[in-house]
Amino acid sequence: MIRKVFALCAGCLAWASATAQVFDNHAVIALREAGLGEATLLTKINSLPCAYDVSTDGLISLKKAGVTDPVIAAMVSRCIASSRAQGIDNGSMDPLVKHAPGIYLAQDWLADQRVVLLRPATGSGTRTTGNGSVLFPLKSMLTLPQPASQYHALSKRPTFYFYFDTADRNVSDFGVERSVAAQSPSEFSLVRFRIKGNAREIEVGRLSAYFSISLRKGVNAKDTTAFVATEVGDGIFKVSASDDMPPGEYAFIFSGESGRSRVYDFSVAPETGSAKVAAPK
Repeated sequence: MIRKVFALCAGCLAWASATAQVFDNHAVIALREAGLGEATLLTKINSLPCAYDVSTDGLISLKKAGVTDPVIAAMVSRCIASSRAQGIDNGSMDPLVKHAPGIYLAQDWLADQRVVLLRPATGSGTRTTGNGSVLFPLKSMLTLPQPASQYHALSKRPTFYFYFDTADRNVSDFGVERSVAAQSPSEFSLVRFRIKGNAREIEVGRLSAYFSISLRKGVNAKDTTAFVATEVGDGIFKVSASDDMPPGEYAFIFSGESGRSRVYDFSVAPETGSAKVAAPK
């Protein structure tokens, strides 16, 4: 009986996966050229946040590539009220300058200071370890391919800006899970990954049994890093870790209603002269 319960709950633990994908103008054109029909493209467009260039030049390029008018109209509609459609500057260091919704890393160590948008990482799935006993509880590990992020912070306490479009839930859902959009940094966890071979992983669920069965879903608290968020404008938050961050691999994780996660990863670079980035114990 216990084994059956373990089997069922083990399936419950395989609940988290990084569901990142960037569906932009290039992706729309690629699918059209691959022969996908208009109905399929419309369904895809309406299921994902705005990531399109709907400027005049962008629309002309779509038309020249053979994208149909209904598909182009759906892309524009998905971006209505989005600052992306209003010619905003996503690289500006001025937090009050309009940015597209998302998480931005402030590159304030550069002479030409900019912010860079963190694109959500694509996970390679989850794996389950252990046998469900007290000593070896079943663990669900969310895994990202590659041992390091493509985004690097050259500061022990990097600064991030979170932008939410509070007027439009269609474009404020950069952490989207189903129809529920994140509205503040408090809905995210700042975590540090363990390096496992050529991948990064984090515990996102645990099942153990002693006198009773204990099931926990969500990031393990010991893997989280405290951070401070200050609202500096309508839907704009300045975020930084509460303490200096050791060199390593990190991410902001948003866990939605369905139990799936959006992962925004970055690296904190080692000090000059360090041989490598130490993994958390």
